[in-house]
Amino acid sequence: MATAAGLAFAQAPYPARPIQVVVGFPGGGGLDVATRVVTNGMAEEGVSPVVIVNRPGASATIAAAQVARAAPDGYTLLLSSSANMGIAPHLYPKLPYDPVADFVAVAQFGVGQNVVYASQASGIRSFRDLQARLRAEPGKFNYASPGAGTTAHLTFEMIKAREKLFVVHVPFRGSPAAISAVIANELEIGVDAIGPTLSFVKSGRIVALAQTGSRRSALLPDVPTFEELGLRGMPSGTYLGLSAPAQTPEPVLAALRTSIKRFLAKPDAVAQLALAGFEPAYVEGTAFSAAMRTDAAQWGTAVKYSGATGN
Repeated sequence: MATAAGLAFAQAPYPARPIQVVVGFPGGGGLDVATRVVTNGMAEEGVSPVVIVNRPGASATIAAAQVARAAPDGYTLLLSSSANMGIAPHLYPKLPYDPVADFVAVAQFGVGQNVVYASQASGIRSFRDLQARLRAEPGKFNYASPGAGTTAHLTFEMIKAREKLFVVHVPFRGSPAAISAVIANELEIGVDAIGPTLSFVKSGRIVALAQTGSRRSALLPDVPTFEELGLRGMPSGTYLGLSAPAQTPEPVLAALRTSIKRFLAKPDAVAQLALAGFEPAYVEGTAFSAAMRTDAAQWGTAVKYSGATGN
């Protein structure tokens, strides 16, 4: 009887109850909103209701550690991003999880690029203008970021190292404060994700100079990429995807991937993700794992250049 009961449990259809996705960022931010868009879409495509649990802190490593310890049954998933899978291993000497061994990649669902921007009052109108000004007056300029160790901060540190520029980093506690300081011309330059800056670029309150990524984001089609400007091999902005605890059964992973892929194929997925500053980008399984490893290596170089460390 016990054996029969075990077989019945093992063959129960998945999912049979709500799925929990642990997000290592505060509610209401771009990464949280983008995740909710996709998980709501997954529910519409036949997956059980998905509950978002926000566990912000320590570059999203608190969330990752929680999921690494969870049962590999498909009911506890992680929002994997550049922060907890790519940057954190280089910031923290002792992580409470192994980004490779403790997880299996479900699928990437979105990407969001970073953008370097300038205040209107600075008179800087292109990335070439910025380079010329920084070289002509080294040490005079400061740049704002939403925080030390973020993809935005590390993007500009990579630029500084490669272009041999001297400009001082001023970290803020989040995007709104950083962008407001540049709008007020308290600092001449800023770097951030496209999402938080987009409305200010469109209204002309700040000037977008260059963006990360191998191609121009559809959200900023008139802004050149660093690759176009000759800075090749720059890390991208932020990817978003779902990972499960290692040893999660393949049929479970397949069900999750199918629901994500179906939602992202819908026309309104583009518009919904754009509201959070992201674009759909589906990559599944081993290809997503490989992309995360490549991304982590690039961020490792950027962390080394910046000298940033985790607390």
